Amino acid sequence: MSVDTHTDGWTEETPQTDFLARCRDAEAGTIVETAADEIRAALSRVPDGDATVAWLQAQSCSGCTVSTLQSEFPRIEGVLGEFREAASFHPTLMAAAGEEAMDALAEPPDVLIVEGSVPVETPLAATLGRDERGNRKPVLDWVVELGEAADIVVAVGTCAAYGGLPAAGRHDSDDGVGTDPTGARGLQFDGREPGGVFGPAFETGRGLPVVNVPGCPAHPEHVLLTLATVLAGHDPELDEYNRPLPIFGPLVHDDCALREEYEAGNFAQYPGDDGCLYDQGCAGVYSYCDDSVRLRNGGTTICRRVGAPCIGCVEPAFWDRFTPFYEPGEDDGCAGADAPSVGEVNADDDPTEMAAVGWLSAGLASVVTLPLAPVAAGVGAVGRFFGDDDGHTVSTEWDESASAAGSPAVTDGGPCGDCAATGATDRRDERGGGE
Repeated sequence: MSVDTHTDGWTEETPQTDFLARCRDAEAGTIVETAADEIRAALSRVPDGDATVAWLQAQSCSGCTVSTLQSEFPRIEGVLGEFREAASFHPTLMAAAGEEAMDALAEPPDVLIVEGSVPVETPLAATLGRDERGNRKPVLDWVVELGEAADIVVAVGTCAAYGGLPAAGRHDSDDGVGTDPTGARGLQFDGREPGGVFGPAFETGRGLPVVNVPGCPAHPEHVLLTLATVLAGHDPELDEYNRPLPIFGPLVHDDCALREEYEAGNFAQYPGDDGCLYDQGCAGVYSYCDDSVRLRNGGTTICRRVGAPCIGCVEPAFWDRFTPFYEPGEDDGCAGADAPSVGEVNADDDPTEMAAVGWLSAGLASVVTLPLAPVAAGVGAVGRFFGDDDGHTVSTEWDESASAAGSPAVTDGGPCGDCAATGATDRRDERGGGE
């Protein structure tokens, strides 16, 4: 316990809470409200001068910063504002500029946050300030210098964690590794492979690897709970991709509002249609995070609830691995969901549309061969209704080939062995297998 008195006047005894661990037993979206006082105490270490935080931006659209800024946490808004202002460096938020701003990086921070991928093959693609010789200084150099001296390093967003959009093309080739314009890397991963800017064995001053909080953009609560946890002195439990396990352990598919449609075999023909969006390229069977229940926009919505399939933005090798979006992809052996059992299945062609085509064809035939009109109409309608041009039939029982993409591989609920890094926590043990 500690007694804290803060600039907005509140005083309270606050235990040092592991907010990420608390997520295991609490409904997503409730932690910030129920643990508001403890979160304020953890974040206040920065404005109180007990900890320093620097936020660097490399190859980034600033989307993760904007996502965090637009978050709504009424009970901690005061201290969250102080936290933002007290960050020793943030190119988007800080009031200082020029040499005054760069002076803030003279001393390594306790917590280094990086947003955006780091170009390692073309370092001058992302620079910040100038070095002692007056040359533009690559962000790569800043990340290495500050990261090696920091107690905690956090990669915010999929670009900083795994390469993201700037690395698109690198993991989209027949032999598994292609090229991208700048050699974009995550801090400790290159797509799904350990590596990146820092080697796989890299550890911070506190003995941790880089803590990855992916997303495109990162969920503001994921960022907040991770920062509050490390500032409270706790080391988060991480999965094989260095993501905090309590919030990146759940499979998106498991808690999806459209899960029942998937089990029944009711698949949407187009994005926005009723039914499961699996055939529209939904990557929820491959993606791990709790956003199906930890909604965005003030806890109101998430992609699938507005008719858009999950595009796997929290996953390593995002972009290459799941593009083209809105089209069924091939199962890479890492699906975390079992095949649905039985129900109505949409074939490649809609039976209603096929029936209409049959009647139209019969009508046209009757004009040409009027004496045979009754026979032609009957044969055409029956043939078109019960089969397509290739003679395939429409079944009401589940068939893996009936879905445009086929069904996901049946696994034990987690990534396949080929996708897991050696020696890391495997979420299959945590989740106890698939459903």
